[in-house]
Order: sequence, then structure tokens, then C-alpha cells
Amino acid sequence: MPINPTQNKKIHHITHYTNLISIINESRLYCGNELHTHGVITTNIGHSSLKQRRGQHPVSVPSGGTLNDYVPFFFTTRPPMLIAIEKGSVADYRGTQREIIYLVTSIEKILESDCIWCFTDGHAVEAITSYFDNLDYLSKIDWEVIAAWDYRPTSGDPDRERKKQAEFLVKGYVPWDCIESIIVKDDKMLDCVHEIIKSSNSPHRPTININRNWYYNPRRPQ
Repeated sequence: MPINPTQNKKIHHITHYTNLISIINESRLYCGNELHTHGVITTNIGHSSLKQRRGQHPVSVPSGGTLNDYVPFFFTTRPPMLIAIEKGSVADYRGTQREIIYLVTSIEKILESDCIWCFTDGHAVEAITSYFDNLDYLSKIDWEVIAAWDYRPTSGDPDRERKKQAEFLVKGYVPWDCIESIIVKDDKMLDCVHEIIKSSNSPHRPTININRNWYYNPRRPQ
């Protein structure tokens, strides 16, 4: 499928840094169902109730399946899930956002890998969210909200939080060599991720960078 520069968006998957070991060993970032099939144990950073909903929620494009058949990526940085982690409101995860890393790729890279994909215009489990498998419909995403630091509902747009969580979904798995870069919060995490990659046998070495602006600052009003 041809892609033009306006369609080649960066997309971001967040995960616990320790999960990087299994991703590199498997040479793949698996979806939830494939993790189970292959017996890969990971550190869960999400709400168990939401994972259950995603496992039952159908993907309404021809590739089909449920959301747990897809690896989720955000178009945004600082997704609402990250503030839930920082506030300690994820019952099954007792860490902080500091241990969370971003795996960054691009739509173009996913297309080059011949993966099956689709995307949404908002939080994937919400009833009003639409699914698309044609890049021309990227225009349906609210890019102003995606880029916004403050995505709280307003009287003019009460739907901002749902739209902030638009997803790019890749069926089955994403090859490790599709990951172009890794973003971490601080120097200690930079050293941890460097050591994980250095200790692996993988020839693929994404760049690793610190970007504190991709994380929530508790002193800044949300």
C-alpha cells in the first residue's frame, strides 16, 4: 500500500521495561492472546477488567478477531493509562510510571513488515468508536486532541479523553526489528534498557533516549 508523508505517523506502545527481555528473546512483540499461546510471562501494567473487556470486544474490520488479537499502539504520548499508573489506580500493578518505557515505530514500518493492521478514532472498547483499515481515514482522528497536553472534557468537546486514546492495532505480533526507538523517563532507566539490549544476542539495536515530557509531572495540573 502506498503511503504519503502525512500518513506516516509515529505510534507508541507502552510496557514495563522488564518485558523487553522476552520481546527481544522472541524477536516479537506479541498481542495478549499470542502471549498466552506461547507461554510468555510478562509484567502486567493494565487493568485486569479492561483486559477482559478487550478479550471480548470484536474488531469490526475484515481482519476480525477481538482486541486481544492485536498489539495496541497509541498515536499520542502521555496516554491516560500512564496517569492511572502514576496515581496507583491500577490494582494489579504496584510500580510507577518510571518503570514504563515506550516502544516507538511508525505506520510506514508496520506496512513494510506486511503486518495486518487497523486503527480506531478513540478508545477501542467504547461503543461509539469506529474502526478503519484504510489510511485515508486517518483524517477521522482528532489530531488536535492527540497533541494536547490537557485532554480533559470541555463544554464544547466532552469526548476528548476517548479521542485521546485512539489506537493503531497490529494483529498477532510486531517484529522486534520494527521498533525504531525506545523512550525512557530518566538516566537509571536508560542504563537498565541499555544493559538489557547489550546483554541480548539481537543484532537489532533501537536508539534509546530520555524524554521526560512523555511522562506525567505530578506538579503540573492534569
